Amino acid sequence: MPVSPHALVLDADNTLWDTNATFRRARSAMIQVLQGADPPPGPDPSSGDGPHSAAPSPADPPSEEADGEEARPDGEKRLETTDVLYRLSQHLPSSGGEGPDLEQLARAAAFYMSGLRGGPEAGIQTPRLRWASEQVRAGRQPPGCDRSRARKAAEAFRSALSAPPPLLDGAASLLRGVRAWRTAQPDRRTSVLFSEGAPDRLEVAFDAHGIGGGQYFDDIVLREKTPDTFRDVCHAIGNAVDLPEPQAAEVVVIGDSLQRDIRPANATGCTTLYCPGDLWGRETPEAASEQPDYTLGTLDEALRILDL
Repeated sequence: MPVSPHALVLDADNTLWDTNATFRRARSAMIQVLQGADPPPGPDPSSGDGPHSAAPSPADPPSEEADGEEARPDGEKRLETTDVLYRLSQHLPSSGGEGPDLEQLARAAAFYMSGLRGGPEAGIQTPRLRWASEQVRAGRQPPGCDRSRARKAAEAFRSALSAPPPLLDGAASLLRGVRAWRTAQPDRRTSVLFSEGAPDRLEVAFDAHGIGGGQYFDDIVLREKTPDTFRDVCHAIGNAVDLPEPQAAEVVVIGDSLQRDIRPANATGCTTLYCPGDLWGRETPEAASEQPDYTLGTLDEALRILDL
């Protein structure tokens, strides 16, 4: 039976557009620069760009067979090259925004890849991730990657990340449906885009897909997704729609993550539509609090469920 909401709340990254693909391209661009590095230069006391000039020599990296890796078949150890950078970013301090300082990330990746048979795609080794991040935290420079190379790799990442992310399957149809749905009863229907992404990166997607002009969304909320912020959004929706009892507004939330979208939306009594994507994959609810009301194959399936 179709749902007839007063408000739609849509997640942006990896729900409407493929942010994950854009980050993968950026990580790939960084690794390409690092893999093209020249032989390690000698230390330059004046510049501090030598391989280990900022601190004593690093300890030897963990063996490629450490931490039980030898027990895993090669097929299970092989992952995409760019996954190494994603995992490394989890071991480095955040510089604000969406992750670590990019030059630090480049240096950590260079440490990780140094002497590794088969390159970063040979398998992600947790002890080696920790070791590489520890070298960067200690201020050491990796072999074959002076500060100029790290800056170049960071710039390659930023440049690739500046490209607008493509819309995901069914997103264009859903946006058209939302626009027509709002236009039919503007005083009784509203739509909100809800994101935790960095504003400057989101602006690229907004410009590319015409999001910021108000034709699809009445409000854009850039806040951390928690039950409290969802309650704030629902309260604002109740005040925006013309209903005798604003608290009775029916709110539908669409997102790609059970933990970040579905769980906090369920906690506030919203109807939830889960559209799994490439970043998290198809997740399994770990508790009733993460169980969506509907699961979509593509975003345009929401048109039928919501009768748009």
